[in-house]
Amino acid sequence: MLRFFIKLTDSLHKTGKMKDSITTGLLGGFIGTAFMHLSNLLIFKAGKTETLYGHIAGGLFVAPFRTKQRKNFILGEIAHFGIGSMWGIPLIYILKKTGKDYHLLKGTLVSMLSLGSIVGGQKLGILKKFGLTKTVYSAIWNHLVHGLVSAQAIVWLSDPTVFASSNEIRKETSSQIVTDINNSNFTESSNEVDNANYSHIVLH
Repeated sequence: MLRFFIKLTDSLHKTGKMKDSITTGLLGGFIGTAFMHLSNLLIFKAGKTETLYGHIAGGLFVAPFRTKQRKNFILGEIAHFGIGSMWGIPLIYILKKTGKDYHLLKGTLVSMLSLGSIVGGQKLGILKKFGLTKTVYSAIWNHLVHGLVSAQAIVWLSDPTVFASSNEIRKETSSQIVTDINNSNFTESSNEVDNANYSHIVLH
């Protein structure tokens, strides 16, 4: 998984930078969810968790015992990828508001909020509760993977101006205006000198 992550990061560096916040957030969240599912699958095969996220999200639509059916499991997978992608939207807006410094810490914060939403769903009876303690630990780890990867992906995918503060933007705008004015004045001065020289030549 580490090799795949390194290859993905290299590919992200080579892609063009994105300025649209919603699209970048969704894509970053999608990438984070993909790694989350991969982590969940590896832990499940190792016997360290009792369920997959396709089963958990499938419980939003059908009874928990029916999520073992292939069609319902696939439905749960699609739902979870959609939900995981959407968590990238609040994350990118947090990064835009506060800056991309400590972005991994901010990604961790959002991942814990998403885990809290699952716990809330379990308390309300919408989702099936985890039966084993090891599944809880697995869920914490998998959500951390989602938050960290999503945050890193968003930072790499985004154009640097996306995270520029309003003060920096105003300074850059002011600097550009001053530069344009100076260039305009220089052009006008050059034209005046040229006209004066031309008039002098004509008179002589």
